Amino acid sequence: MIPFALLAAAAAIQSPPGVADADIPGMVTLAEYPVEARAAGRSAAATIELRVDTDGRPQACRVVAVLGDSALARDICAIAAAKRYNPARLRDGTPAFAVVTTMVRLYVPGPATAEIAAARMAPAADVRLAGVPGNAASEDVTLVTAVDARGVVIQCGPKREEQRNLAEAICTQAKALRPAVVRDAAGTPMPYISETLVRARAGAR
Repeated sequence: MIPFALLAAAAAIQSPPGVADADIPGMVTLAEYPVEARAAGRSAAATIELRVDTDGRPQACRVVAVLGDSALARDICAIAAAKRYNPARLRDGTPAFAVVTTMVRLYVPGPATAEIAAARMAPAADVRLAGVPGNAASEDVTLVTAVDARGVVIQCGPKREEQRNLAEAICTQAKALRPAVVRDAAGTPMPYISETLVRARAGAR
């Protein structure tokens, strides 16, 4: 079983130079860059939403946004959905359904793919705060939230400990996150854990 943060890498394959760059390290590796796509120089930066059940089995993957080759973006989703993950857990250790939105970039380096190499996932929400550390105009923060069956955030915290203070300030405005209501195969709303990228902007609320 593979944890989100430490996915196994496969053996390297012989093909033109390429880059596999995932926001969740190893979710899609260079060895998994489709040989035909890499040989043809097809590149993509795909934001995908992966849903994983309480046993760590992916239930669905969809492409949320893509820059570059849309067919390669679908391949990225299929690769991520074919793996097995450690289940997300609530604070008490109970396994939980997870909805993870992340970006994967597969590209052959060169001037034509500079935009794909530089692509970053767009925040799901903007939150205004009185200030941002270092007097910056903005900072992106990945939140880990527990969402109930009604789509209400009931727990909220940082993915990275060094962003705890900023994350806690954002969490006081959890209503601005507007999480989706997630349903099981029977159509019944269900609670889940989510990773959400949020942009904190300095300025009046």
